[in-house]
Amino acid sequence: MAPPVAVVTPAPTPSPPPSPTPTPGPALLERDVLPAQTDPAITLALSAHFAVRPASGVTPAGRLFVMLPGTGAIPRFYREIVRTGATRGYHGIGLTYPNDVSVGDRCAASADPDCAGKVRREVVTGEDTSTLIAIPRAESIAGRLGSLIGYLERTYPGEGWGQFLVGGQPDWSKIVVAGHSQGGGHAGYMAKLFALERSVMFSAPGDTGLTAGSNATWYSLPNVTPLSRQFGFTHTGDELIPFGFVLLNWRAIGIDQFGGAVSVDGAAAPFGGSHQLSTSVPPNPAALGLVFAPQHASPAVDAATPLTLAGDLLYRPVWTYLAFP
Repeated sequence: MAPPVAVVTPAPTPSPPPSPTPTPGPALLERDVLPAQTDPAITLALSAHFAVRPASGVTPAGRLFVMLPGTGAIPRFYREIVRTGATRGYHGIGLTYPNDVSVGDRCAASADPDCAGKVRREVVTGEDTSTLIAIPRAESIAGRLGSLIGYLERTYPGEGWGQFLVGGQPDWSKIVVAGHSQGGGHAGYMAKLFALERSVMFSAPGDTGLTAGSNATWYSLPNVTPLSRQFGFTHTGDELIPFGFVLLNWRAIGIDQFGGAVSVDGAAAPFGGSHQLSTSVPPNPAALGLVFAPQHASPAVDAATPLTLAGDLLYRPVWTYLAFP
């Protein structure tokens, strides 16, 4: 019998304290949309999606940014990065999807070396690829995203949401998919399935093979999204997915070909052209004791991301480099 899968198992993220209050920017129009409003077939993971159109006075970029939360988290925990995209002309969505159990927990007792990949494929597409989860198309990331974009286009026809659909399905060529923790792993996996505009992995991925420190099978799948459009950002003190381990995973995917990991601390874009970015800055002090694994959260979660002395989001230039060029 093969040994059980060795996994990193992030715990569900509890409700964080209120978001930081960064320096005000251009006026934004934001909406919360319940998943069942977009498709009555959706009965799981019912926390509201978050949608924002490009900021007033900003030229639309013709691109959509989609943020996928980590295990147990919901879109409102990640509003600031979506808002940052809106100030750059991007339409933005924080997407609710079935994320109550981590991929690591689902695969903990499996002897299938591709357990994580099969679970992720079902969560992303709704295809019946794993016996450990049951996600129909309507509940999947792709299904939910298509339903939400369609709802926004029907309800707000003058806002340009329809440009991100082709035949009723997401037009991946115009979509930047980013995610944190479990969501970051999905963003990485989606780069294996779709020709995305970009893929950005925050504090991710953390999947392994059958032994501790070995590579998950899906990392070596062909890249449909070119490596030139894949990026990662993590904290060197990550409590859940150790820095050295995430570097091994990024290397297995191939984004190390653009240079070694570069610290963003005190640096400016383009960070030497690296696609592997890191930080060692302490999380926002307001998060300590209130946000689970604050260093794991700090690259993307509103309540944990640090601010500058002037009150702006410290990682705003990093997010811009990664997702909103």
